[in-house]
Amino acid sequence: MAVSVARNEQLRRYVENRHIDHIPAGARHGKPWHQFAFWWGGNVNVFNVVLGAVTVSIGLTFWWALIAIGLGTVVGALLIALHATQGPRLGVPQSIQSRGQFGFYGAAFMFPAVLLLNVGFIAAELVIQAQAMTGVTAALSIPLWILILAVPSLVIGIFGYRWIHHVMQATAIVVGISLVIMLIQGLRYGSLPAAEMTWARPPAGLFLAGVALLVIDMLSFGPFVSDYTRYLPVRTNGRRLFWAIYAGSVLATFFSCAIGAYLAALLPSLDPVAAVGKISGPWALVVMAASLVNANTFNAYTGSFQVLAFGSMWRRFRSESVTVRLIPFVLVMAAGVVTACLGYASFVTNLTNFLDVLLVLFIPWSAVNLADYFLVRRGNYDVASFFTADGVYGRFAWRGLLAYATGLAAEWPFVSQPGYTGPLVRALGGADISWLAGWFVSAAVYLLLVALSPGWARHDKPSPPSPRYARGMTP
Repeated sequence: MAVSVARNEQLRRYVENRHIDHIPAGARHGKPWHQFAFWWGGNVNVFNVVLGAVTVSIGLTFWWALIAIGLGTVVGALLIALHATQGPRLGVPQSIQSRGQFGFYGAAFMFPAVLLLNVGFIAAELVIQAQAMTGVTAALSIPLWILILAVPSLVIGIFGYRWIHHVMQATAIVVGISLVIMLIQGLRYGSLPAAEMTWARPPAGLFLAGVALLVIDMLSFGPFVSDYTRYLPVRTNGRRLFWAIYAGSVLATFFSCAIGAYLAALLPSLDPVAAVGKISGPWALVVMAASLVNANTFNAYTGSFQVLAFGSMWRRFRSESVTVRLIPFVLVMAAGVVTACLGYASFVTNLTNFLDVLLVLFIPWSAVNLADYFLVRRGNYDVASFFTADGVYGRFAWRGLLAYATGLAAEWPFVSQPGYTGPLVRALGGADISWLAGWFVSAAVYLLLVALSPGWARHDKPSPPSPRYARGMTP
């Protein structure tokens, strides 16, 4: 028995055994600068190279593509950095914290939406990785490369939170240096055509489409950004954390997307992955494929939390269990692999539409979440109530749900999708400003509903942690 206990304790030193439950003080670790490395590593990758190329392929010239990339990144990263500061204060995943705005059962609409986001990104990233590796050798098919590339992502996730951070820090250095070399090689390869260097103003709708693409690229991290800050000590400096995440996200995303935009403008007949291979050679394709290994991991990691959050509405899971964490993680990774293998021929082609749909769903959620956290409760929540239907947040929080629904309704007149164009889009010259309308309407309606409820507690007194919250092993 003593040997078995010792083995379990040794295992916990290397394999994370926590999941959606509150992270107690004894398990907290890390510093704000670690988050800079994490979010630099999370965004300096071939996915953002491809996304940068998309801004040119939709019709923007190189300089206007850079402006759209910069504006969209600055706005989107602002939102995710604000969401991320909730992690150390509350010590729970972002989806669990959403129960404070929408209620124990009311927040359930987020779980499948975020899970779909995670599976979609895993599939898209695996396809991009496989395309890169087929440029190195065509001896293996794309589906076979997808299966091979999923293995290291799976292994990292088995070890959990600490190793996701370690690998991301290594990615930040290796891929960052490699992209600098690729950029130099691209600049030496040739100059851009004169048509790509023009400052002629593009149609407003086209420019805003490029901006929106980067806003959702950033905001797509929003529903789970706190998953990677929840282990930080509760007294972590909020401003330093904000700027570390903001700077890491903005700099890495702009840098990667700018390279993709340049390649698309330089070699418009090639997709960006093929352009990397043509200019820099096979070594660059290997680096590009490796740059997304950890991205697959953290999408499956947070996707598993959505499964557990949904399941926790009927059953309370053990707060410390490697098995409870790993089973949904493996299932989410498998779903991403299957999706990639079945849809690799068209998945990346439809990437823009996939992101645009997610933008419509997550913008109102972001507005309600941030308004509640910073302006209403100011970070004061009863964490124990996140895990019970009879807590202070109730089963359904009608203010948050009504504000979210109102934000969705405000978006539809301004949505411009291949299958749907809102009635006000044409009057705006084709511009899709649904994300702006949805965010501000949701936030304003939520704050108004709070102001009209004078008897409603604006701040929650945190309950003392239960005995099991006080126990903790470092993951």
